[in-house]
Amino acid sequence: MRRQVGFAFAVVLLGMMIMAACTNHNKQAETSAVLDVKIDAPDHIDLNKPTKLACVVTYGGEKVDDANEVKFEVWKHGSDEREMLEAKHDGDGRYSVEKTFTEAGTYSVVAHVTARDMHNMPKKDIVAGSPEQAATADGARENSQGSAEEHHHGAVAISLSSRSFEAGKPAALTVHLTKDGKPFTNATVRFEIWQADNKHEFVDADEKGNGEYEAMATFANKGTYSVKVHVEGSGGLHEHQVEQVTVH
Repeated sequence: MRRQVGFAFAVVLLGMMIMAACTNHNKQAETSAVLDVKIDAPDHIDLNKPTKLACVVTYGGEKVDDANEVKFEVWKHGSDEREMLEAKHDGDGRYSVEKTFTEAGTYSVVAHVTARDMHNMPKKDIVAGSPEQAATADGARENSQGSAEEHHHGAVAISLSSRSFEAGKPAALTVHLTKDGKPFTNATVRFEIWQADNKHEFVDADEKGNGEYEAMATFANKGTYSVKVHVEGSGGLHEHQVEQVTVH
């Protein structure tokens, strides 16, 4: 009799433990769910052609088809004008908007998404026109703005340490940043790398101290590459500079 009572008690206890474990698992699954937004837009955009900017929204791994708000903020680097475009729902967690880019250059696209009482706003840089057109347009803009704008924004001086690398070997891209003659620290630095019309690669740099930032990259082919250094800092600061490097 005691054995039967003990066995029944063990079964009941085991059931309670299983139920508690399931409950805790469900609570953990609920609390760990996050709003995830992935921008789906080309790295290169042709001028004067309608282009679709899209994003895929998920929550806890499931597609979100009832987001409260999805908008795309678009602006050209160096311009104070920003365009906010309201997206439409395409289904299966995908939201998109169509835009025609008429001026060559580098643009930033931010997807502003509100859903499930959360907000997410990922950012992606895209190039309108060929890389050469974009680099020319960006360079012309920087030259035309002159020292008056540099004084107004407190421009950051960007100096790439090396412009010669070996193909197929890990290379250290090192840049020194100064502002008002002093090392510029606590910045977000990213290298944009491409060769001719090939795909652009983005590599994030680590801060080494005293205004020095470094990232590792591998140049697959010999020839000339373009390296664009993106620098972001507090107060909305965004500076960039294009350098040409040679790969042997």
